[in-house]
Amino acid sequence: MSWRDGIELIVSKDMGWRNVSRTRNIGAMRASGKVLCFIDDDAAINFHKLLDYIKNSLDESLVLWSEIPHILVVNRDAFFMAGGYDERFRPIMAETIELRMKFERMGLRIVDFMSEMIDLRHLREHPEPRYLLNQKHLTWAYLEHRYLPLWRLVWRKNPLEVARRVKWVLEWLLIRRRQKRSIITTEGSTLRQIRRHYE
Repeated sequence: MSWRDGIELIVSKDMGWRNVSRTRNIGAMRASGKVLCFIDDDAAINFHKLLDYIKNSLDESLVLWSEIPHILVVNRDAFFMAGGYDERFRPIMAETIELRMKFERMGLRIVDFMSEMIDLRHLREHPEPRYLLNQKHLTWAYLEHRYLPLWRLVWRKNPLEVARRVKWVLEWLLIRRRQKRSIITTEGSTLRQIRRHYE
């Protein structure tokens, strides 16, 4: 952890759980500022442009966003009210899409970063996520936030595809949805206790 120009820099590392959502959430819990900024390690940006944009544009109802590479700038209270990144989703883009849907349902205004706004560059190409696994997690996100009607989520011309999506829906409703969203929502643990544990 280091400080520069009033900015607290935290490098959050995966400690064996292989879940980027948890790694990001732990970084957020260790932070003490009013504004959280998540930047993936494969993003190159103009830091001064980003800082100026945050100072001049960000308010409590605004979220600054880039999907690939992933960058999120958000008010701290809004992030924790949302429950952080959903750790039930494996890191194949669906966890960021789910969080964006959560922010939209909370009434927050999302502004997508354009590359010229902060000189944003992607340092490496991501491998294509496995199609079925990606579709499965997107189905979970759409189902949770009622983004699409149920019939749109499961209906396909191929009966095997229908059966597969019905299985995904049941897995979410009967199993995954009952699990904790993230370490942020752990019962019986205060934010201060969790921060102390990972410092």
